[in-house]
Amino acid sequence: MNNKSAREQPKVTWQQLVVLLAQAVPAGAVTTYAEVSEWAYGRRNLNQPVSALLRGAASHGFTELTNRVVGADGKLASLPGGAAQQESQLRTEGVPFVGPGQVNMIRATVVQVSLETPTRV
Repeated sequence: MNNKSAREQPKVTWQQLVVLLAQAVPAGAVTTYAEVSEWAYGRRNLNQPVSALLRGAASHGFTELTNRVVGADGKLASLPGGAAQQESQLRTEGVPFVGPGQVNMIRATVVQVSLETPTRV
């Protein structure tokens, strides 16, 4: 197995992701694909593996938690349940938007997660 393949093997399961999101990202806050990627794989921008983790969690009934993960630019994700459902939940929780389908990342509470201690920024 080459080094690239070894690094991209899942380090976490969707169940571990659910625990992280439940503990670190409360209602009214969001985190990003990049943050989840850093937490799960040790580097940012592994969006496809992160999407797979989020889809796994969402398909097991954890959509409320997975809805709190957005793009670094605030764009909503394409997850089970759809962007309209995600936006409705986030707006209900008080997450600010700049327009349809995009969280205001300047005004929003964006959670920075890590393996050791989730912190809010």
